[in-house]
Amino acid sequence: MMLLEQLHEKRILVIGLGVTGASVVRYLHSMQVSFDVVDEHTRPSAQLRDCLLGVQVHEVLDASLCCAYDVLVVSPGVPRSLPALQAAIEQGAEVIGDIELFAHAIGDTPVIAVTGSNGKSTVVSWIAHVLKACGKPAKLCGNIGLPALDSIDSEAELYVLELSSYQLESTSSLQALSATVLNVSDDHMDRYESIEHYAATKRRIYNACSHSIVNRDDRRTWVNPEQDSGEPASDSQRPTENEIAFSINSTKMADYYLSDAANDAWLCHGDTQLVQRSRLQNPGSHNVANALAVLALLEPVALNMKAQISGLSSFPGLEHRTEFVLEQQGVRWYNDSKGTNIDACKKAIEAMDGPVVLIAGGLGKGADFKALRDVVQKHVKALVLIGEDAALIKHALSGTTDIFMEHSLNDAVQRCAELSSDGDVVLLSPACSSFDMFENFEKRGILFKQAVETIAA
Repeated sequence: MMLLEQLHEKRILVIGLGVTGASVVRYLHSMQVSFDVVDEHTRPSAQLRDCLLGVQVHEVLDASLCCAYDVLVVSPGVPRSLPALQAAIEQGAEVIGDIELFAHAIGDTPVIAVTGSNGKSTVVSWIAHVLKACGKPAKLCGNIGLPALDSIDSEAELYVLELSSYQLESTSSLQALSATVLNVSDDHMDRYESIEHYAATKRRIYNACSHSIVNRDDRRTWVNPEQDSGEPASDSQRPTENEIAFSINSTKMADYYLSDAANDAWLCHGDTQLVQRSRLQNPGSHNVANALAVLALLEPVALNMKAQISGLSSFPGLEHRTEFVLEQQGVRWYNDSKGTNIDACKKAIEAMDGPVVLIAGGLGKGADFKALRDVVQKHVKALVLIGEDAALIKHALSGTTDIFMEHSLNDAVQRCAELSSDGDVVLLSPACSSFDMFENFEKRGILFKQAVETIAA
């Protein structure tokens, strides 16, 4: 609790009053730490009123304001690169986030920490499901469900923490029992200088962790990736002593891997076959990788393996992640609204077992959609585009398949019903964020399912 003791002696500014910022306000208020707040867009909610008595609430974020404080507690959506924050940093101010406060507040309670471009919500939820099946319930928090600070419980035995790169930018004291970067692909390129800068931010999750869980198939997830080449590693390059590796491509150089057998592939550990791939309820090779990551992350917890495999096999998946909606007249409809970047969209398309009619589009976040050309040409029967960057995507994918432009999600669903036939899959996997048309990806997925059900009725 050293940080908390230090905060009592500092001038503190909480930047941002969204979900995370509100959790920071509640936490600091409960700890009787003095602070002020600033948010240019969000007014304090009625629920925060008691926590803000005597607190200065500013509406303009600028350098003169930030430089007046010793500690800036930033919400994940606030880039450290803002000139106002940089000016304060140059003046000696410390910039932290909610996870830094959380890391100090929970003391020695073990944490399993997960980040990655794709799959992190699935993996943390899968871990929590397995732990519950093993009789060891855990607090699931962070970038999913409850904010980390709102989840603090003196009786908690274990925290399962989902972290975004934004949160990791301002975190230096987290000491996880096990931690992973699941994968790294182009995302948030509007915030980072390059994919290497983005990957390096993700890899901050390994700082001071006891066991680093690395994806053998993705060099950028390694604790010490080679910098001279993006080519696959040779089999002589083993993880370091405190690393545990998983892979769906290598059977030799990973601790947890996928091995082909006569009738089914097996998820394996060392020489032991653990569970057949067909027993997993979630489609696609990316979910096999997720399952292997779950097993690796849980190794330091030392669970009963039979109960662990039972939990692994019974996990039903998450809403909005290649979620089956319904089948009508031989056409299966899937909701992958959480597919907010190119890599997620690719994996969702490849997980489908029939010709795909794809709905995509939204805010592209600076992505290069030409990276979708091959998978669209191979698997997508027709592409229906919506959202702010629809024209940009159409230009990038011109000539790969038939492309249709629609003004609304309802219109896109109607168009897909007309384009699809027996044996096809209609897939919403936008490869974009939702904020141009929807409150969030959850709302987009819910409205998609409602439109599908209306068509089916």
